[in-house]
Amino acid sequence: MLTSQECRFGSSVNGTDDREAHPKFWIALYTRPRSEKKVRAYLDSIGIENFLPVQYQLRQWSDRKKLVEVVVIPMVIFVSADASEIPNITHNSLIIKAFTPPGTGKIAQIPDCQIERLKFILGQSEYPVSFDPSILKVNDKVHVVRGPLMGLTGEILTCDDKFLELAIPVGISGVARLKIEKINVELL
Repeated sequence: MLTSQECRFGSSVNGTDDREAHPKFWIALYTRPRSEKKVRAYLDSIGIENFLPVQYQLRQWSDRKKLVEVVVIPMVIFVSADASEIPNITHNSLIIKAFTPPGTGKIAQIPDCQIERLKFILGQSEYPVSFDPSILKVNDKVHVVRGPLMGLTGEILTCDDKFLELAIPVGISGVARLKIEKINVELL
């Protein structure tokens, strides 16, 4: 486990910071659906350090049981690369794009300690780990970031596994109520 000092400053060998010699950082890449393992194999073949969060789970069919590798964060793989390597990595047709926070236009850099924490959780957990990018609940304020309603801001009225009902203020007339898929919104 990393200490907070190691998390902030990285390791040093012979008095030099390895990040200065090789300015690599972790990024998240979006892959095509069910292509995460193929992307991992591609990155391994070209010598790029990567991390695909997986767990092994025992699955049962009518005639057999099998230990299978299950991807924890669908359509995401993490890559350690420097800025010059990113264009070469993302040209693969199975990779959609690198994660960029809305409105920034810059690829998000993920601290090493967050990757190490995720590896630790997956390696030590006795039970399956699931990933929820954001826990949305009634009365949360959200911003629509994808789809034809992109740019709207509203408040969650109801919430189920896949859809939200939003109240969008429309001036003195009141609010418009609409249904939208969860994947199209982010918390404010």
